[in-house]
Amino acid sequence: MEQWRAVNSSRKLSVLCVIVALAVVSFSPAGAQSRQPRQPQRAQQQSQAQQAQQAERALVISLDGLDWRYVTAPESTARIPTLRRLMAAGVSAPVMTVYPSVTYPSHTSIVTGAYPARHGIYGNDIFDPTILRSREWYWFANAIKAETLWDAATSRKLSTAMVSWPVATGAGDYNVPEILKLGGTFPDTLALIKANARPQGLVEEIERADPKLYAQVNKDEQDDMRTRFAEYIIERKRPQVMFIHLFDLDHFQHEHGPFTAEAYAILEKVDAYVARILAAAERAGTLRETAVFIVSDHGFLPVTKQIQPGVLLAQAGLVNVSEEKNAQGKSRLVVKEWRALPYTSAGSCAIFLRDPKDTDALNRARALFQTFAKGEATGFPGIGKGSLRVLEARELRALHAEPRAALMLEAEDGYAFDNNYTGDALTPTNVRGTHGYLPSKYRNTFIASGAGVTRRGALGGGQPVRLVDLGPTIGNLLQLKLRDADGRALSLK
Repeated sequence: MEQWRAVNSSRKLSVLCVIVALAVVSFSPAGAQSRQPRQPQRAQQQSQAQQAQQAERALVISLDGLDWRYVTAPESTARIPTLRRLMAAGVSAPVMTVYPSVTYPSHTSIVTGAYPARHGIYGNDIFDPTILRSREWYWFANAIKAETLWDAATSRKLSTAMVSWPVATGAGDYNVPEILKLGGTFPDTLALIKANARPQGLVEEIERADPKLYAQVNKDEQDDMRTRFAEYIIERKRPQVMFIHLFDLDHFQHEHGPFTAEAYAILEKVDAYVARILAAAERAGTLRETAVFIVSDHGFLPVTKQIQPGVLLAQAGLVNVSEEKNAQGKSRLVVKEWRALPYTSAGSCAIFLRDPKDTDALNRARALFQTFAKGEATGFPGIGKGSLRVLEARELRALHAEPRAALMLEAEDGYAFDNNYTGDALTPTNVRGTHGYLPSKYRNTFIASGAGVTRRGALGGGQPVRLVDLGPTIGNLLQLKLRDADGRALSLK
């Protein structure tokens, strides 16, 4: 999630300790900040049977890019007391994500229990052959073609809320949406958020109540702001089903690489944000009846080079682009004609045909990328060897992935895809980590704890569960069924 990095500030996050009671666990994560919850009384430490009451609420917190290897790292490496105590008080499992393993398809699979081929969110941005860069993303919930958890909750008259949840703009009773003014500043994006908030005026209401709402916002960190939005909504609105998306960890892994000192440092801050969110539920008096779910969308891999499929397709004559100036005098690339175009998702890249029946273009594109992967592409001798492999449409169907793709390119270790159409076919990159790869290349994280969760330890015997199982599992605790789900509910009892 790189799209919200828009402002600069030199302020640093100061943190205090809070103590939160959740089920049989007393949370005291170093780093939880500002408002202090009331101290749990001895009387609150009830019997196991009382603590395992039926869940009346669900709190779903997505930690973008939380690779399973972080939560299984030694405590001396990853100081994440809140996440560890949630794991100890409930169940956890590594997760097999969906393809392509990028934020928007993955989050939509979490809330629908469906694969991208069914729910219709195939990447982060919306493919448009007339726009080669800076395409609009799938901001709006009405793009989803499958029933969501918030749809199912609403049908049962349960109140719902979202803070920065992907593909959710326009949904829910309370929503501080994830939406960006492309090419704009943070104030530009904030204006767009306010215009699309539900109900209108929600953001302004929170601004009046919290003068420190934006105090920690800078070009790298914004999760303090998202946590403050969540704290207010939990305490003042008390929604029954809430979805929160925190993604500073994702940003730091893109910037510095996965499993670096910088990544672990921001993860410790994120752990403290989770503690603050739980503390808000404690203050609201709802924590004991809440099932808490920690989810993530994908893992992370290091990267050093970028493949430019547009350059290769242009060299082969399958796309023709030219540079033009817009009304503001800014240069942009424009497609003049095309038979095949790339649709990149970092670690993977779909190849679309203008005419799905154009077998000549398909064969030429396939041969082009296969020879490039051997280091034998015309015009690029010795370049690209071992950089990618080509997946056929039948393989994509088995993965329940992009149904429009004639081919999919999968980057090998150390490589990712970019959107150039001129210049070199293989370039260095300033990005240090990325995702979007086949689900088999890493695992993301699932933790369930709190009301209704009586199982303990490894879910699924330590084997990976599927991302599409998470939505049905979350819904099952609230007696919600997702009619379009490909996954199944996992037993938490």
